[in-house]
Amino acid sequence: MTNLWIAIPDSCLIDSQSILDKSYKISQISRACSIFCVSRIIVYHDRSVKTDNMDKQIIKTILEYLDTPPYLRKKIYPKMWILKHAGTLPPIKSPHHMTSIEMNKIKDGDVRFGFAIKQNGSLYVDVGLEKLIRYKGSQLGKKVLVRIIKNPQLVAEDISKDKPSVTEKVKESVGDAVITTKIKAEFAKDKDVSALNIKVDTDDKGVVTLSGNAKSQAEADKAVTLARKVQGVKSVRSDIKVQTK
Repeated sequence: MTNLWIAIPDSCLIDSQSILDKSYKISQISRACSIFCVSRIIVYHDRSVKTDNMDKQIIKTILEYLDTPPYLRKKIYPKMWILKHAGTLPPIKSPHHMTSIEMNKIKDGDVRFGFAIKQNGSLYVDVGLEKLIRYKGSQLGKKVLVRIIKNPQLVAEDISKDKPSVTEKVKESVGDAVITTKIKAEFAKDKDVSALNIKVDTDDKGVVTLSGNAKSQAEADKAVTLARKVQGVKSVRSDIKVQTK
């Protein structure tokens, strides 16, 4: 089977003004990738044109959302403005988009995506069955690829390391987009910080870089403080320029 990779510039949304238009365009890209069995997608910043600072995050988040089996979406994705129109987008036909089924219809060796959690001191995974099943792995709170074993009860063995997970299809994880979105939301709620003038970038290790312009040092400091309080942020670097009169 061909191992097909594609690279998508964030400038592909340059002609789409609203989040609705952007969502539908990304949906078309996702459908095409599914049809041609694309194995990995890399989203990159196009430096040749001026693009919206959030477009790369929007592309990554919606692509990952559409590539996630429907039975896992609500467990993985919080409510966010980027996914405002996700429910209206046409579904993609992907091999791993299995439906919820009854326990007795699971076969030994079946491979499914799931969401790993810890409950009452034990590890379980939701793979779209009637109830959770025991999980042999360590990736809690993440989307994982598991092989189901009947022994005689169902047990899910994590094989994410054997086969790259769907989340690895996008170069930068959706977690980066979620953190960036949460920080921007905190800026928007604070009257002393401009969500428009201060830009946010999060890498795959949870390191946040703030850039752009602030009217005062107090605004720049407040932006750093707000960013540090967001869950998932490991550290904050400030490249904010303070405007001088």
